[in-house]
Amino acid sequence: MSVSVSELTWSDVLGLSLTLAEEVRRERIEVIVAVLRGGVYPALAIAARLGVERLYCVEFRKYSDDKPPRELSAAPQLVRDEVPELDGERVLVVDDVARTGSTLKAAKELVKSKGAGEVKTAVLVVRSSEMVEVPDYYGVFMKACPRFPWER
Repeated sequence: MSVSVSELTWSDVLGLSLTLAEEVRRERIEVIVAVLRGGVYPALAIAARLGVERLYCVEFRKYSDDKPPRELSAAPQLVRDEVPELDGERVLVVDDVARTGSTLKAAKELVKSKGAGEVKTAVLVVRSSEMVEVPDYYGVFMKACPRFPWER
């Protein structure tokens, strides 16, 4: 069985990122946490648009190292945590795609454990309606497996 793949361009990524930035503007975000690797690109665009200077990264391992479509493994494992202690700040966690929402959930829990106040989540692409953590904001819903420009 083959899985259909939808190619996204840099222009698509920037457009979706800037749309997300405008949607989350009312949240008055103070800190952005990007989920490595794919969350870095939209996180940078959102931070620039909103004027957010504090940007940190976390990394979870969840997928095989193959190119898309990739197989999901067990629950996400924290690989890198660059988020400092927070003092009630409003945080936005950003990733490129959410399929089950488990990485978003793990990242959100990590940020809350660091002392964040309100935590919102945003992704460029949602791939499923059956998720353990539904993002607060997303750019587009698609059934096809997205292939981002940084994955080529």
